[in-house]
Amino acid sequence: MTLKNELLQFIGTLFSPLFPKTCFGCFNILIPGELILCTFCRHELPLTHYHYGLENKMDQAFYGRVVFKKASALFYYNSEGVLKHCFQFLKYRKQEQIGLFFGAWHGRVLKLDPTFPKIDMVVPVPIHYKKKKKRGYNQLSLYGKTLAGTIEAHFNEKYLVKTANTKTQTKKNRLLRSHASLALYLLKEPQQFYHKKILLIDDIMTTGATLTSCANTFKDCPGIEIYFAAIAVVR
Repeated sequence: MTLKNELLQFIGTLFSPLFPKTCFGCFNILIPGELILCTFCRHELPLTHYHYGLENKMDQAFYGRVVFKKASALFYYNSEGVLKHCFQFLKYRKQEQIGLFFGAWHGRVLKLDPTFPKIDMVVPVPIHYKKKKKRGYNQLSLYGKTLAGTIEAHFNEKYLVKTANTKTQTKKNRLLRSHASLALYLLKEPQQFYHKKILLIDDIMTTGATLTSCANTFKDCPGIEIYFAAIAVVR
């Protein structure tokens, strides 16, 4: 351990009784060794166990809508509970470290899956520059960078851009989501993606309209293979 790390650890230990870290799921104080979530809340998270070698309901949501290879998510999303709290903090309360936590977790799961292909590039669903300026970050950036690093892929958020600043789609039904996602995304310098395996990532997949719209921007890239991943998928 370097002197700098020892100093940071000492400062953290010194001030932790005054400013204790709490679990983003249940808000209880974390004990040493726990990060982001307490052990109880971690075990409460509903893992999908969606492996890349088996068809799942997330795959079925994209059939007939877009050309893709495979889709998977780490968790099932519920409108109440631990995961909802995590996403609220990640997206609206500037707690970007939650993305790092989920990215490392998801990356380890994918790396252990023998059917998961060698991905060339991880590309996040973009947010409009005005929303990014207001929020300060894309909630998928740190998740995507960590995921990409774990599976030994490149992370790229430069060339897929959102062209309109739309309102949140969380309360829209399937039809409204599909219409709202049409022509919202633009791919710059598509030659960067020729003959590449691309993992498109999102935070929560509800109907798949957003990922479908993003994937369609790559349709003229020769030799491309599109894979989908999300932190969570709505049952």
